[in-house]
Amino acid sequence: MRKPEVSVILPYYEGFTWLPRSIRSVQDQEGVAWELIIVDDGSRQDPTPIVEALKDDRLHLVRINHLGKGAALNRGVSEARAELVCFIDQDDIMNPGRLSLQHDGFLKNPCPDAVYSDYERVHDDGRLIDRFISRQASDRECLRRMARSIGLVSMQTIMLKKAVFNVIGGFSTDSRLTGLDDAEFFVRLFVAGVELHYVPGVVQKWVFHGQNYSKSSEFHDTRLILLSYLSSYAKTNPLIRKELPHFQYHAYLMRGLFFLENGKPAEALPEFRNAVKAKSLKLNGYYLLMKSWMRKGRCGK
Repeated sequence: MRKPEVSVILPYYEGFTWLPRSIRSVQDQEGVAWELIIVDDGSRQDPTPIVEALKDDRLHLVRINHLGKGAALNRGVSEARAELVCFIDQDDIMNPGRLSLQHDGFLKNPCPDAVYSDYERVHDDGRLIDRFISRQASDRECLRRMARSIGLVSMQTIMLKKAVFNVIGGFSTDSRLTGLDDAEFFVRLFVAGVELHYVPGVVQKWVFHGQNYSKSSEFHDTRLILLSYLSSYAKTNPLIRKELPHFQYHAYLMRGLFFLENGKPAEALPEFRNAVKAKSLKLNGYYLLMKSWMRKGRCGK
């Protein structure tokens, strides 16, 4: 079998419903030799029947104990035979031509460590929600924009050299970071001095289906875990230290909004207070602080 030019890593955990569609979207890729490494992170729903039924020797299934998404991604990269790796979630869809487009990005540009592109969000039935168009930016600009919640690089679009992934140290294996393990990884990537190249084109779909982990209370608790990591890194890294208040503002703001939208103004109030403390000049923080205070008063809590 021809050695793959790109290894696609798919972390799987209880996603039996969406897995066949994600796999097919990789199988539809043409113009570049690829392999798909599916890492089952200790699911009760064994994906083996799905993989075996496809009878495709480019698909490789690895099963591990339940250790979290970061550990699953790291195991997948460790199994990769290609020099380039990229990622797809079990419920995402890879657009046709993604692998060849980004592979060409490495061939046509001088020595990039990673390339990134654009992506779109869609409903489970395929209806478009929105589209995220990125642009060429330095690693420092990517960090600055990420801190302000305007990410230029995402898991849906990045392709990078396996050697660079290993130098960065891979994803954190702290299972408490599941859901934001990519954010913690990108922070370390952006401060490592990597060469990033933007390749225009919508290459992948993030699918909204109502069961996305990002809608859960656990995900919003993970924001605090991420902040603890960033606060630790800021002690020795001036780039992260400079952006830390922006990371803090966004994390507290999003936690407050989550509580407010779920009818918990009392829980939202301290989050908005923390947001205001982090960035006192952000007027939106004061507005939401007042809004949660008024709702708390109406609820008699």
